[in-house]
Amino acid sequence: MKRERGHAMLELAVSAGVMVSCLVGTFQFGYTFYAYNQLVTAVGNGARYAAQRTYRAASDQDVERGNAAIRNMVVYGDAQAAPGSSPVLPKLTPAQVDVRWELAGDGAPLNVTVSIQGYTMDAIYRSYTFNGRPSVQFPYVGKFAPAEREP
Repeated sequence: MKRERGHAMLELAVSAGVMVSCLVGTFQFGYTFYAYNQLVTAVGNGARYAAQRTYRAASDQDVERGNAAIRNMVVYGDAQAAPGSSPVLPKLTPAQVDVRWELAGDGAPLNVTVSIQGYTMDAIYRSYTFNGRPSVQFPYVGKFAPAEREP
């Protein structure tokens, strides 16, 4: 009757708003989950690479060059990334990868921990900043070469 005229349009507007919000929220959750999974995989690959490579410790510069190769492995999937390589996730840089070594008394590595620091991922409604996670630790199983220099 006359009093119920226009109710369908009002119901459509309200339900469309709810449906679009649910759809966008589902997309945001899915993308965030996908991106975090990419980070977990990249950090795991970098930590595995670090745990198996030769730890050259002739100088602090050699250790830092080795850490730079590990950071490149996390960000680009290659220790010797070519110029112009694209990162595994947008805006991820080697500076955001933290590599920490646990050393024995003689300087030999026991464990390596690789984590992400200060990476901000933009989603639809908000952005997420990852500090200290994902983080992976592996026992060191590579060759310890205290007198060798990093190539």
